[in-house]
Amino acid sequence: MNNPRRAGFRKTTVRVDDLLYRVRWALITLAVAVTWFEYGAPPFGIKFFAWLVAAIIVNLLVGVVLQFPDLAKRLPTLTLIVDTLLFGVLPFTVVSTSNFLAYFAIFPVIIATVRFSIKVGLTVVFLLALSLGAQYFGFLDQPGQHDILATALPIGAICAIAILTGFVSQPIKAEAIQHANQELDTLRGAMAGAKLFYETTDLMNLTTNYKPVLETMLDAGVKGLPQGRHEDGLPVGIAMLFDEKDSQQRLALIAARNLDRRDESVRLPGKAGVILEALNTGDPVVFDRADNDPELSQLGSFLRCRSGVCFPLRSGLDLYGAVIFATTAPRRPSEEHLELLHAFTSQAGIAIQNAKLYQVSRKEQERIVHNESDMRQKLARDLHDGPTQKLAALVMQIDYINRLLEVNPKEARVELKKAREVAEQAVKEIRTALFTLRPLVLETKGLSAAVQSFGERLRDNEKVAIQVNQGEFGPELDTHVAVTVFAIIEEAIGNARKHAAGAPIFVSLQQKEHTLVAVVQDQGPGFDVEKVQSSYDQRSSLGLQNMHERARLIDGTLTILSAPGQGTRITLACPIPPPQLTGPE
Repeated sequence: MNNPRRAGFRKTTVRVDDLLYRVRWALITLAVAVTWFEYGAPPFGIKFFAWLVAAIIVNLLVGVVLQFPDLAKRLPTLTLIVDTLLFGVLPFTVVSTSNFLAYFAIFPVIIATVRFSIKVGLTVVFLLALSLGAQYFGFLDQPGQHDILATALPIGAICAIAILTGFVSQPIKAEAIQHANQELDTLRGAMAGAKLFYETTDLMNLTTNYKPVLETMLDAGVKGLPQGRHEDGLPVGIAMLFDEKDSQQRLALIAARNLDRRDESVRLPGKAGVILEALNTGDPVVFDRADNDPELSQLGSFLRCRSGVCFPLRSGLDLYGAVIFATTAPRRPSEEHLELLHAFTSQAGIAIQNAKLYQVSRKEQERIVHNESDMRQKLARDLHDGPTQKLAALVMQIDYINRLLEVNPKEARVELKKAREVAEQAVKEIRTALFTLRPLVLETKGLSAAVQSFGERLRDNEKVAIQVNQGEFGPELDTHVAVTVFAIIEEAIGNARKHAAGAPIFVSLQQKEHTLVAVVQDQGPGFDVEKVQSSYDQRSSLGLQNMHERARLIDGTLTILSAPGQGTRITLACPIPPPQLTGPE
């Protein structure tokens, strides 16, 4: 795989060589113009003409090489050598007293100083000064060019240019290199973060566990933060979620990177500072000093941090917690890294929401299975306690009638009438049991109608002394609440019939502000509530426990008041949800 830093350097080098290629054409043209100005119209001397041809050929070759990036990487050194030779010999191609063409040597001097270093620039100056000095002292056969001022001025100019360019360009060059390195590091971090992001997306499709998503997000976040001094410590990243089991609903640590061990047990309220701002606005909050924050300052790992960012963990309107990154470097995170982290936190919020929805779904499935099991057990119990015994008695009575027909037909007809009454009563009890399993009137006419119908069945079919004040709860009441309340009332009535046989039963349904209150009261023998509940796991009946569990499913409370000889009063109170909105099918 190609090194991004090396690839970027090659592109920059090619761009610079392309610029110098164009400048070289301009200098060649300028050299022709200067020579023309000093010596009149062409033809020029053979030496200048040879130089001109050589310069044109060299620059054309440079232009060809620039079309091949793999070859162009060798151009900086080669072109410096060629430019030094070309513009170093240029003053020797014409006879002049002004020596103006010697100033063209400034071009390779600037290139050597800027592209390489001031040492290389001074080396080029030294070589050019030697050639100009040789020209002055007559080591070269160049008549008419022995003016000391004409020789010294170009040498002084290129020396001054080399020194000045070196001092000016080196800080700029160092800053440019540092900036380029930072951009490349940012790009490298963004590429690594994007890879982690796609891996996280795939992970979300394979699991409902949000912990790996948070871990991956913290890894990417910490790696992309500006690095401070080694002695100040590493960047810190933490993910915190609201603890539903905490009475104060504080933020608890779920995952962390480079966090001190003593900070792992700290819980934050999320009621002040950057965390509160992020939770209220739903946007990331960049901060400069963590030690000034009322909550982050409780974490020792953050006291040394000089910059950071806080992201809310959310999905839609649901808030789950916060993610905080901080570093000891004073420089804030880059915009690119903040965008990557924002994408990560959005994915993490979705992962947490999916996990919670999965938990709710599992609980709902367990509730359905549990209710189904309860209904089966209740049906078996109701059939065993009532219709099954009546049918068994009916079989025995039919056998008796069969024998009685041979002895006393008249008495047999009387017994047959009694047997019919027993069979009819068994049928009524079976219908009542089936009604309690799925009362269709509950779905069509609502809770009040279902309770009233149930009371009428008990009075008419089973001669139960029951009085019902059904209230006014129609089909607009939430179906889940209506079904659960009916099941609790039916369970309470069943317990009263079993333990307070023949005693009057009173049922009441009413609304108090936004609360549904259901009461089932009997005048039976009563019982010791504390004693029964303390030994409840040893009892065969689970009626009271079922009622408590069902009440919790609708955020309700169940109160049982009873004492030996004083009857029993069971009260259910639950919030009334907003009315269900039903549109056209």
